[in-house]
Amino acid sequence: MSGLTVTTPPSALPLGEVETRNYLRIDTDVDTNLVTALMTAARDWAENFTNRTLINTTYTLSLDAIGERDQFLREGMFTGAYQIPYLNYIELPRSPVASVTHIKSFNDANTESTLAASNYYSDLVREPARVVLRDGGSWPTDLRNANGIEVQYVAGYGSSGADVPEPIRVAMFEYVTFLYEHRGDYESSPPPRPPVSMQMLLQPYVIMRYGVSAFGGGY
Repeated sequence: MSGLTVTTPPSALPLGEVETRNYLRIDTDVDTNLVTALMTAARDWAENFTNRTLINTTYTLSLDAIGERDQFLREGMFTGAYQIPYLNYIELPRSPVASVTHIKSFNDANTESTLAASNYYSDLVREPARVVLRDGGSWPTDLRNANGIEVQYVAGYGSSGADVPEPIRVAMFEYVTFLYEHRGDYESSPPPRPPVSMQMLLQPYVIMRYGVSAFGGGY
C-alpha cells in the first residue's frame, strides 16, 4: 500500500480576501468568516478536481515497496531463476513538483537510511513528476513490511496566489460566488448546479489517472 501525507501545509490561499470580496461585490466586513471558509473550499475543490497542488506544500509519500514492471505473459517452458523486474522510477502524485527533498528507507528495526542523491534524478518536467534511477543505481532492499520507503518533496506553483495560473483562480472565484449565493436557502428540485464554465476553465489542467493505484505502479 501507499499513502500521501502533508508534512508542511501551504502558507497562503490562492485567493486573497480583498480580491475575493471585490469579486463578490461586498463593500463591508460582513461575512468575513464565511468568505474565508469559501476560499478554502474553493482551493480544495480546484486541487481535487485537477489532481494538482496550487500553493507550495511539502508532502511525504510512503511506500511499502517499489512497484513491479508489467510483463507480457510467456508461453512454454523456461529454466533459470525467477526474477521480478521492478520499476526504475517512483511516480509522485500532486503536480507540479518543485523539488525532491529526500528518499529514505526503513528496515524492520526502524533504522533510517537516506538514499544518496547520486542514485537518482528528479524528472520534474513530466506530469506527474518522477524520481528515476540513474544507470547503475539501485533501490533499497532491506525494507520493513509497511511504509519502508519515504519520499519527501515540495509541490505547488509557488508561495503566493500570484504564482497560480489565472484560469484556475478565475474558476475558484466563480466557485466562491456560487457557494456564496446558494447557501442552502432554496427549495427547488433539483438544486442549482454550478456553472459549467468553472469546469471548462480547469479542464486543461486536469491530470487523469488510470492506474491501479492513485499513486501509480500498483503498490
